[in-house]
Amino acid sequence: MPTMVLIDGISVDIDDPCAIATALRVAELKIATSGGVVMTRFDDNHEVRWGRANLDRLATVRAQYERACAAKSGQQSRFAKRLRFVR
Repeated sequence: MPTMVLIDGISVDIDDPCAIATALRVAELKIATSGGVVMTRFDDNHEVRWGRANLDRLATVRAQYERACAAKSGQQSRFAKRLRFVR
């Protein structure tokens, strides 16, 4: 049975990073455009309120879930390493 979390009133499966990334993107957009507060509830005992003051942290969490989603779907990361030989 999937474990559900509540992100701004939307129930999302915690094991689906793509669904969480999408819900967090929506929450981030709401906060950025209206300056409101969005609530995330992980269970009956733990909830986080996101607001303009911690918008950077929300972006970091969203990016983590987007990377997990990309890894789950087999997409490569957009980051490339470069190697340079120096004599």
